[in-house]
Amino acid sequence: MLTTQDPVPGPATPVTTVDQATVQALMCRAGLAVAVLDGSGRLSMLSPALERLLHRRFEVVPSESLAEVFHLYGDGGARLLETHEIPIVRASRGEVVDGATVTVKTPGQPVRHLRVNATPMVGGHGERQGAWALMTDVTGLVAAARGELNRSLAETVNHHLRTPLTTMLGHAELLMDQQDDFAEEARHSLEALWGAGQRLNEVVAAISEWIDLAYTPTGRKRGNGRGRGTDLADHLDSRQRLP
Repeated sequence: MLTTQDPVPGPATPVTTVDQATVQALMCRAGLAVAVLDGSGRLSMLSPALERLLHRRFEVVPSESLAEVFHLYGDGGARLLETHEIPIVRASRGEVVDGATVTVKTPGQPVRHLRVNATPMVGGHGERQGAWALMTDVTGLVAAARGELNRSLAETVNHHLRTPLTTMLGHAELLMDQQDDFAEEARHSLEALWGAGQRLNEVVAAISEWIDLAYTPTGRKRGNGRGRGTDLADHLDSRQRLP
Protein backbone atom coordinates (compact mmCIF):
# COMPACT_ATOMS: atom_id res chain seq x y z
CA MET A 1 0.00 0.00 0.00
CA LEU A 2 1.11 3.54 -0.65
CA THR A 3 0.98 5.84 2.35
CA THR A 4 1.04 9.61 2.58
CA GLN A 5 4.77 9.36 3.28
CA ASP A 6 5.52 7.37 0.13
CA PRO A 7 6.85 9.36 -2.85
CA VAL A 8 4.41 9.71 -5.72
CA PRO A 9 5.58 7.27 -8.43
CA GLY A 10 6.33 8.62 -11.88
CA PRO A 11 5.64 6.77 -15.14
CA ALA A 12 9.28 5.69 -15.40
CA THR A 13 9.50 4.27 -11.85
CA PRO A 14 8.28 0.84 -10.68
CA VAL A 15 5.45 1.30 -8.20
CA THR A 16 4.33 -0.70 -5.22
CA THR A 17 0.99 -2.48 -5.28
CA VAL A 18 -1.96 -0.31 -4.32
CA ASP A 19 -5.56 -1.10 -3.53
CA GLN A 20 -7.33 -1.46 -6.88
CA ALA A 21 -10.54 0.16 -5.68
CA THR A 22 -8.53 3.23 -4.69
CA VAL A 23 -6.70 3.27 -8.02
CA GLN A 24 -9.91 2.89 -9.99
CA ALA A 25 -11.58 5.71 -8.08
CA LEU A 26 -8.61 7.98 -8.74
CA MET A 27 -8.49 7.07 -12.43
CA CYS A 28 -12.22 7.64 -12.89
CA ARG A 29 -12.02 11.00 -11.18
CA ALA A 30 -8.99 12.10 -13.21
CA GLY A 31 -10.36 10.79 -16.51
CA LEU A 32 -7.12 8.94 -17.27
CA ALA A 33 -6.92 5.98 -19.65
CA VAL A 34 -5.29 3.33 -17.48
CA ALA A 35 -5.03 -0.47 -17.52
CA VAL A 36 -3.73 -2.80 -14.79
CA LEU A 37 -2.30 -6.28 -15.26
CA ASP A 38 -2.18 -8.40 -12.10
CA GLY A 39 0.62 -10.65 -10.91
CA SER A 40 -0.82 -13.68 -12.70
CA GLY A 41 -0.71 -11.89 -16.05
CA ARG A 42 -4.43 -11.14 -16.33
CA LEU A 43 -6.04 -7.81 -17.10
CA SER A 44 -7.58 -6.71 -13.81
CA MET A 45 -8.71 -3.14 -14.52
CA LEU A 46 -9.62 -0.73 -17.30
CA SER A 47 -10.53 2.83 -16.46
CA PRO A 48 -13.72 4.19 -18.09
CA ALA A 49 -11.64 6.53 -20.27
CA LEU A 50 -9.70 3.57 -21.66
CA GLU A 51 -12.88 1.59 -22.20
CA ARG A 52 -14.05 4.41 -24.45
CA LEU A 53 -10.77 4.49 -26.38
CA LEU A 54 -10.79 0.72 -26.88
CA HIS A 55 -14.55 0.58 -27.63
CA ARG A 56 -14.87 -2.31 -25.19
CA ARG A 57 -15.98 -2.82 -21.61
CA PHE A 58 -13.65 -4.32 -19.05
CA GLU A 59 -13.35 -8.07 -18.73
CA VAL A 60 -10.70 -10.29 -17.21
CA VAL A 61 -8.41 -11.27 -20.08
CA PRO A 62 -5.16 -13.27 -19.94
CA SER A 63 -2.14 -11.49 -21.36
CA GLU A 64 -1.85 -13.91 -24.29
CA SER A 65 -5.32 -12.85 -25.48
CA LEU A 66 -5.02 -9.07 -25.06
CA ALA A 67 -4.05 -8.28 -28.66
CA GLU A 68 -6.84 -10.38 -30.14
CA VAL A 69 -9.56 -9.25 -27.72
CA PHE A 70 -8.73 -5.54 -27.92
CA HIS A 71 -7.48 -5.53 -31.54
CA LEU A 72 -4.00 -4.23 -30.73
CA TYR A 73 -1.73 -3.76 -33.73
CA GLY A 74 1.83 -2.65 -34.33
CA ASP A 75 3.71 -1.09 -37.25
CA GLY A 76 0.99 1.51 -37.76
CA GLY A 77 -1.74 -1.13 -37.90
CA ALA A 78 -0.02 -3.56 -40.27
CA ARG A 79 0.01 -6.61 -37.99
CA LEU A 80 -1.46 -7.92 -34.75
CA LEU A 81 0.91 -7.52 -31.82
CA GLU A 82 2.60 -10.57 -30.36
CA THR A 83 2.02 -11.02 -26.62
CA HIS A 84 5.61 -10.15 -25.73
CA GLU A 85 5.31 -6.87 -27.70
CA ILE A 86 2.32 -5.47 -25.78
CA PRO A 87 3.62 -2.62 -23.58
CA ILE A 88 1.81 -3.62 -20.38
CA VAL A 89 3.00 -7.22 -20.77
CA ARG A 90 6.56 -5.99 -21.25
CA ALA A 91 6.19 -3.94 -18.08
CA SER A 92 4.86 -6.93 -16.14
CA ARG A 93 8.14 -8.67 -16.97
CA GLY A 94 10.19 -5.86 -15.48
CA GLU A 95 10.63 -3.41 -18.37
CA VAL A 96 9.76 0.28 -18.08
CA VAL A 97 8.06 1.21 -21.37
CA ASP A 98 8.10 4.87 -22.36
CA GLY A 99 6.26 6.25 -25.39
CA ALA A 100 5.36 3.05 -27.25
CA THR A 101 2.69 3.42 -29.94
CA VAL A 102 -0.12 0.89 -30.33
CA THR A 103 -2.81 0.95 -33.02
CA VAL A 104 -6.34 -0.11 -32.07
CA LYS A 105 -8.40 -1.45 -34.99
CA THR A 106 -11.76 -2.35 -33.49
CA PRO A 107 -14.12 -3.54 -36.27
CA GLY A 108 -16.71 -0.93 -37.13
CA GLN A 109 -14.88 1.83 -35.23
CA PRO A 110 -12.36 4.49 -36.28
CA VAL A 111 -8.73 3.42 -36.06
CA ARG A 112 -6.98 4.89 -33.03
CA HIS A 113 -3.30 5.30 -32.24
CA LEU A 114 -2.37 5.24 -28.55
CA ARG A 115 0.88 6.29 -26.91
CA VAL A 116 1.59 3.95 -24.01
CA ASN A 117 3.74 4.37 -20.89
CA ALA A 118 3.85 1.19 -18.82
CA THR A 119 5.53 0.48 -15.50
CA PRO A 120 6.06 -2.65 -13.39
CA MET A 121 4.30 -2.93 -10.04
CA VAL A 122 6.42 -4.45 -7.28
CA GLY A 123 5.71 -5.62 -3.77
CA GLY A 124 7.31 -4.40 -0.59
CA HIS A 125 10.19 -6.84 -1.02
CA GLY A 126 10.74 -6.06 -4.70
CA GLU A 127 8.74 -8.97 -6.11
CA ARG A 128 6.84 -8.37 -9.36
CA GLN A 129 3.11 -8.04 -8.89
CA GLY A 130 1.92 -6.98 -12.33
CA ALA A 131 2.02 -3.69 -14.21
CA TRP A 132 0.01 -0.62 -15.03
CA ALA A 133 -0.13 1.37 -18.24
CA LEU A 134 -1.20 4.93 -19.00
CA MET A 135 -2.45 5.54 -22.55
CA THR A 136 -2.93 8.76 -24.51
CA ASP A 137 -4.85 9.12 -27.76
CA VAL A 138 -2.37 10.43 -30.37
CA THR A 139 -4.48 9.63 -33.44
CA GLY A 140 -4.50 13.25 -34.55
CA LEU A 141 -0.72 13.57 -34.18
CA VAL A 142 -0.09 10.39 -36.17
CA ALA A 143 -2.44 11.54 -38.94
CA ALA A 144 -0.75 14.96 -39.06
CA ALA A 145 2.71 13.37 -39.26
CA ARG A 146 1.62 11.11 -42.10
CA GLY A 147 0.03 14.02 -43.91
CA GLU A 148 3.23 16.05 -43.61
CA LEU A 149 5.24 13.10 -44.93
CA ASN A 150 2.87 12.78 -47.89
CA ARG A 151 3.17 16.48 -48.63
CA SER A 152 6.96 16.50 -48.36
CA LEU A 153 7.27 13.45 -50.60
CA ALA A 154 4.86 14.90 -53.16
CA GLU A 155 6.69 18.22 -53.29
CA THR A 156 10.07 16.48 -53.64
CA VAL A 157 8.86 14.23 -56.44
CA ASN A 158 7.18 17.16 -58.14
CA HIS A 159 10.30 19.34 -57.99
CA HIS A 160 12.81 16.70 -59.08
CA LEU A 161 10.65 15.33 -61.89
CA ARG A 162 9.36 18.48 -63.51
CA THR A 163 12.65 19.93 -64.82
CA PRO A 164 14.13 16.76 -66.39
CA LEU A 165 10.71 15.79 -67.70
CA THR A 166 10.29 19.15 -69.43
CA THR A 167 13.73 18.74 -71.00
CA MET A 168 12.94 15.21 -72.16
CA LEU A 169 9.62 16.19 -73.71
CA GLY A 170 11.20 19.18 -75.42
CA HIS A 171 13.82 17.04 -77.16
CA ALA A 172 11.25 14.35 -77.95
CA GLU A 173 9.05 16.96 -79.60
CA LEU A 174 11.95 18.09 -81.79
CA LEU A 175 12.51 14.49 -82.85
CA MET A 176 8.80 14.01 -83.53
CA ASP A 177 9.00 16.83 -86.07
CA GLN A 178 11.69 14.86 -87.93
CA GLN A 179 10.27 11.36 -87.55
CA ASP A 180 9.61 11.00 -91.29
CA ASP A 181 13.37 10.75 -91.74
CA PHE A 182 13.66 7.85 -89.28
CA ALA A 183 13.39 4.13 -89.85
CA GLU A 184 10.04 2.58 -88.91
CA GLU A 185 11.46 0.89 -85.80
CA ALA A 186 12.93 4.19 -84.59
CA ARG A 187 9.59 5.94 -85.15
CA HIS A 188 7.82 3.34 -83.02
CA SER A 189 10.37 3.82 -80.24
CA LEU A 190 9.98 7.59 -80.44
CA GLU A 191 6.20 7.33 -80.24
CA ALA A 192 6.50 5.07 -77.18
CA LEU A 193 8.90 7.55 -75.57
CA TRP A 194 6.56 10.45 -76.31
CA GLY A 195 3.54 8.60 -74.93
CA ALA A 196 5.36 7.61 -71.73
CA GLY A 197 6.59 11.17 -71.28
CA GLN A 198 3.09 12.56 -71.67
CA ARG A 199 1.77 10.08 -69.10
CA LEU A 200 4.50 11.02 -66.65
CA ASN A 201 3.72 14.67 -67.25
CA GLU A 202 0.09 13.98 -66.30
CA VAL A 203 1.26 12.35 -63.06
CA VAL A 204 3.40 15.37 -62.16
CA ALA A 205 0.46 17.67 -62.92
CA ALA A 206 -1.79 15.51 -60.71
CA ILE A 207 0.73 15.72 -57.85
CA SER A 208 0.77 19.52 -58.14
CA GLU A 209 -3.02 19.54 -58.19
CA TRP A 210 -3.16 17.33 -55.10
CA ILE A 211 -0.83 19.66 -53.19
CA ASP A 212 -3.04 22.63 -54.09
CA LEU A 213 -6.20 20.77 -53.06
CA ALA A 214 -4.85 19.22 -49.87
CA TYR A 215 -2.85 22.12 -48.43
CA THR A 216 -3.22 25.85 -47.98
CA PRO A 217 -0.47 28.19 -49.24
CA THR A 218 0.99 28.26 -45.70
CA GLY A 219 1.35 24.46 -45.63
CA ARG A 220 -1.63 23.67 -43.42
CA LYS A 221 -3.66 20.61 -44.31
CA ARG A 222 -7.10 21.59 -45.53
CA GLY A 223 -10.33 20.20 -44.13
CA ASN A 224 -12.41 17.39 -45.57
CA GLY A 225 -14.35 19.48 -48.03
CA ARG A 226 -15.11 18.25 -51.51
CA GLY A 227 -11.92 17.32 -53.31
CA ARG A 228 -9.82 17.90 -50.20
CA GLY A 229 -8.22 15.68 -47.61
CA THR A 230 -7.71 12.89 -50.17
CA ASP A 231 -4.63 10.68 -50.01
CA LEU A 232 -2.18 11.16 -52.87
CA ALA A 233 -2.58 7.56 -54.06
CA ASP A 234 -6.37 7.92 -54.13
CA HIS A 235 -6.08 11.17 -56.05
CA LEU A 236 -3.82 9.60 -58.69
CA ASP A 237 -6.16 6.62 -59.01
CA SER A 238 -9.15 8.91 -59.52
CA ARG A 239 -7.27 10.81 -62.23
CA GLN A 240 -6.49 7.54 -64.02
CA ARG A 241 -10.19 6.64 -64.07
CA LEU A 242 -11.13 9.87 -65.82
CA PRO A 243 -11.99 9.45 -69.53
